[in-house]
Amino acid sequence: MGGHKFHGDMARLDNPRRKEILPVEPVIEVLGGIKDGLAVADLGCGTGYLSVPLAKHLDGHGTVYAVDINPKALEVLKEKAAGIDNILALQSEENKFPIESRTIDVSFMVAVFHELDDPSSFLMEIRRISKPFHQIVVVDWSDVQGEMGPPMSERIPEKDVIKFFKDR
Repeated sequence: MGGHKFHGDMARLDNPRRKEILPVEPVIEVLGGIKDGLAVADLGCGTGYLSVPLAKHLDGHGTVYAVDINPKALEVLKEKAAGIDNILALQSEENKFPIESRTIDVSFMVAVFHELDDPSSFLMEIRRISKPFHQIVVVDWSDVQGEMGPPMSERIPEKDVIKFFKDR
């Protein structure tokens, strides 16, 4: 693990082709019914590819904690989220999030797992910020060559990601 961190052209994160390959609607549907006060973390949010649609989806019913280590990406997110009151853009370290313990109901990791230097420490930090009943949603690049995404050497087979979470 420990692939490169994305520091490229931020426009690539909102590429229309990416939206075809990875539409956000099915990811958001994982939430199911929304209860008031829902706290959602988008860990490794980048420019808000998921955070902004999530915040709009939760409008009036919950808060999105958009967390990333890249301050440039967070600046783009803040521009995109102008006028959206239920999104908090937070700069973090990889394994230390500026979120109080036992705050989050659902954590999303979209195209993040393959970049982690220390997945176990990352998971421990998710546990710290999570309420006792919590969901973690992981969406990442498959280990099949495609037209987008990280190099094959950095992709992690789905079975290995599932095993990681089951073993912990």
